[in-house]
Amino acid sequence: MSSLEESLRSLSLDYLNLLINGQAFSDVTFSVEGRLVHAHRCILAARSLFFRKFSVGRSRRLGLTRYPRGRAGRFLYSGQVSIVPQKHEPRPNCGERGCWHTHCTSAVDLALDTLAAARSFGVEQLALLTQKQLSSMVEKASIDDVMKVLLASRKQDMHQLWTTCSHLVAKSGLPPEVLAKHLPIDVVAKIEELRIKSSIARRSIDAPPPPPSSPPPRHGCRRGSGGPEDSPNETSIGLVGC
Repeated sequence: MSSLEESLRSLSLDYLNLLINGQAFSDVTFSVEGRLVHAHRCILAARSLFFRKFSVGRSRRLGLTRYPRGRAGRFLYSGQVSIVPQKHEPRPNCGERGCWHTHCTSAVDLALDTLAAARSFGVEQLALLTQKQLSSMVEKASIDDVMKVLLASRKQDMHQLWTTCSHLVAKSGLPPEVLAKHLPIDVVAKIEELRIKSSIARRSIDAPPPPPSSPPPRHGCRRGSGGPEDSPNETSIGLVGC
């Protein structure tokens, strides 16, 4: 790690300690489901559009029905986040011992939860990082998890992630009646459209090239007879054709 990276990491930890230590230098307190959360307006406003609009001109103590916890909360203060679980960490929805959680169901669920929190609180930097991580995950994830991400990308209006997932589902080979058990009918229709377009393009690529055209017939020599009906031009053309 370079000295610059070390300095940035130290700075991030300094901000994160403000969150961990609670009341230290806090200038706003949120009441979330009966629990007090001490925070700092300037940091929240810098990271989150939601808090930028919510906290302006309000009192020191505010009531909220929700507050970004876990990875989303830490990102607000540190600007850093690990969207995948720790390697070999026991996780729900992952019964594989020693899993690295790079693309398992547990890793996908955690990333989707992080994405939902990021969009809900207007933390666009975190949303973009999570979208990038999910785009990588779905390449190796199960088709069930790909369909979950497909629906989330549609709900969150994330076009790049939608495109990636829809093409993966189209290539899966699952028939429409099976897809309809997991996806809305209009989404299944879009998947079928992709399959038709892909099939047409593939047929166009695989089609044999047209046969070469036959060469034009070779005209025989026509020499002038020297009669009055033979012009000099006709005699010349006949000789060139030999």
